[in-house]
Amino acid sequence: MQIQLDFNGFHQKALESVVYDGLLFYPGFYVYVVWDAWFYAKEGANKTTTAIPFIIGGFLGEISAIFSAKVPFPSLTAGLLILVPMIIGMVIFRKQ
Repeated sequence: MQIQLDFNGFHQKALESVVYDGLLFYPGFYVYVVWDAWFYAKEGANKTTTAIPFIIGGFLGEISAIFSAKVPFPSLTAGLLILVPMIIGMVIFRKQ
């Protein structure tokens, strides 16, 4: 519900209705699920090195969730802070 409100321009309503305890769980879980699927789809990928960009994305997602009340576009900011390191990691480790 909060993401829908935020994407439709009702940023203040979205911030007022967010339950932050649950919000902090999602970025890390999302990043782990993406890394897990990507890791098992790659033959011979190194588990220790390929996780680094995804861990960075997870931490940035958590930080953006913590400071979402102070950011003008919380969903967009969190999404970009999560996706950019993951995409960079996928590009760097694409040949593994």
